[in-house]
Amino acid sequence: MNNSASKPGQTLQSAFLWLTVVVLLVSFFCALWINFGIRLPTEAGDRTVGLLVDYDELKRIADSNPDISFADMARKAVVAGATGLVVRERLLADWEISGDILSFTGAELLFYQTNAAGVSSAARAVPEIVPDRTYILTGDRRIYEQLFSQLEAKRRYPEAFDYPGYLGIAVHLSSGERATLGLGFPLAQLEAAAAEGMQILPRLRNWEPVREDSLAVVFDWTAKIPNLAGIGFNDMTVPGGGADPIIQDRLAEAIRPLGKPLISFEFYDQTGLAGLAGRLNDRVLRAHAIAENELRRYANVRDAMDRFNLAATERNIRYIYLRFYGLENPAASMMSNMDLITAVRDGLAGEGLIVGYPEVLAPFSVSLPLRYLTGMGVVAAGVWLLATGAAPLLGRKRKPVLVFILLFMAGCALWAMLLLFVSALAVKLLALAGAIVFPSLGLLLAIQGEKRDADSVSSGIAAAVPPQASAGFRSGDLLRAIRAYLFLSAFTLAGAMMMSALLAAPSFMLKLDSFVGVKIAHILPLLLVPFVCWLREPERYSLLTRTVRAKVQFWQLAAFLLMLAGLAIYILRTGNESLGAVSELEMQVRQYLDRILSVRPRTKEFLVGHPAMLVLLYFGSRFSMLPVLVVGLIGQISLINTYAHIHTPLWISLTRSLHGIWIGMILGVIAVWVLLWILRLIRRIGMRYEERGEDSALP
Repeated sequence: MNNSASKPGQTLQSAFLWLTVVVLLVSFFCALWINFGIRLPTEAGDRTVGLLVDYDELKRIADSNPDISFADMARKAVVAGATGLVVRERLLADWEISGDILSFTGAELLFYQTNAAGVSSAARAVPEIVPDRTYILTGDRRIYEQLFSQLEAKRRYPEAFDYPGYLGIAVHLSSGERATLGLGFPLAQLEAAAAEGMQILPRLRNWEPVREDSLAVVFDWTAKIPNLAGIGFNDMTVPGGGADPIIQDRLAEAIRPLGKPLISFEFYDQTGLAGLAGRLNDRVLRAHAIAENELRRYANVRDAMDRFNLAATERNIRYIYLRFYGLENPAASMMSNMDLITAVRDGLAGEGLIVGYPEVLAPFSVSLPLRYLTGMGVVAAGVWLLATGAAPLLGRKRKPVLVFILLFMAGCALWAMLLLFVSALAVKLLALAGAIVFPSLGLLLAIQGEKRDADSVSSGIAAAVPPQASAGFRSGDLLRAIRAYLFLSAFTLAGAMMMSALLAAPSFMLKLDSFVGVKIAHILPLLLVPFVCWLREPERYSLLTRTVRAKVQFWQLAAFLLMLAGLAIYILRTGNESLGAVSELEMQVRQYLDRILSVRPRTKEFLVGHPAMLVLLYFGSRFSMLPVLVVGLIGQISLINTYAHIHTPLWISLTRSLHGIWIGMILGVIAVWVLLWILRLIRRIGMRYEERGEDSALP
């Protein structure tokens, strides 16, 4: 009777297991097609990197050498390897310093009119002089037209006047406006640079109010820039603040006729840029620079080259924006900075990159059915994890497998609705679920065959030594542990393929959008898996009671505080932009690993998580080994979260993961040997003390 009663339940349970495995396999193969059939070829065709220098810095060096013109300096930079020039929109002071205009306040003009010989008669041509107005004089008609039209479009209400030998503009400008209001670009110098083969990358400044007519004027003048590479912005927001969708639409309409991409500067998040990029079909090129306040840290050219090479190869950067060194003495710094350009160019070429004129990432899309099938794997794994975690509470006789099948069907239906109506949010949520589910489920599957008994561990040294330790090292146990470790890592990698396939889109690859819930993905499995392990304990409630009532010893408190500090560091060091500081020593170790391995594995994987996982799988995952389990799980969490960085090329992430797995396995084997040796040593010492005790008791 018992056998006949159990057959329907066993059949249903078997059906659920097969359904889950089949769905996971289908989803996995769909993810492989997205990653290797669509994404990887797109990344492989995107290998050109531009090398940019700064207009003001290049001009400063040229101006400090009386025998070298700006065109000569641009030619030297091109010969050294530069492909482009970054130029910020000119302020009034910039025009004045370059000698293109003269600028006076009304009070200054009144003073000159009264006290300067020969000025008073000429100044009669000026309209009534107002002390708080700004008066601009230039002999260059194109500069005059550019300044006047910019001031007029930006609602500063300029007035024209004639001055002997000059074209004049009178305008009200506050001190703040003089320091922030963009007034066009030095077209003559940019034409000279373009004639030498340089691309020009302008950075527009913000202004208020942003209106349709002002946008037209600004971008009409921007279109006159020769050899235009793209459109960049200088301030923390795009013009208009980035929050008004109407202004965003008009800004996109003004940029679209130029046919040029937007330029995104890494680590300089500009409000509104992602929304603007979406309106322009994600036509974006990413640029990387060492900020001025970091230049001293990278005074060693090799360190700077390492940073640029990593940015270009591992973060989808397509412009390297070089900042010059030694500008305290610009004339003397010319040759060293030209050598810097050449060194960076050669370093990029050595990484297999092409230094030239980059193009935007080739557009691609993933069909909804293909993305849906990929996401079903995450749903199936989530239900499997729920069933695995709930098993200890449901007992062995009656497991409501039908409930989990219905949950799977409901999850698939919900995923379909979300994908249809809020696609961007849906893929982010399911990717987050995958980052939580796969490392958690993989570890539980790897250890579920072993039986635990919390009461089997006593306070004696002998009880702390597993059976294989007392008999010495056993290769069969190690091979079993390695197989379990490789299974677990492969399962996590399969989940990583599904997660990265869900996020495979230009917006994520260009970091206009990003994986959400990074901290949650790193913390929740560390709570979830120990909780399920506690549920699996036969006497879980008595175990909890004994733990609460136990007397806390000093070493236990110290160990707890140490683990708490480690967890805090772990949390701070996770995320797309980690808050945890990286020491100089760690930076040097990272650079060394990059040089010898080409792609550096993550430290918390190969040095911490993976070795601890192998130790856990060798010695057995009894409840007393929970701290080791938590540390080992960190490696699997890091493994899957590597693929949340979609802006990192797929082959880089795969190489990083494989390096972490094999190095971590070797270190894990070494750790097992060392621990076995320590445990045998402790056992021998204990036996000697026991023998001495017996001898002393003899008559």
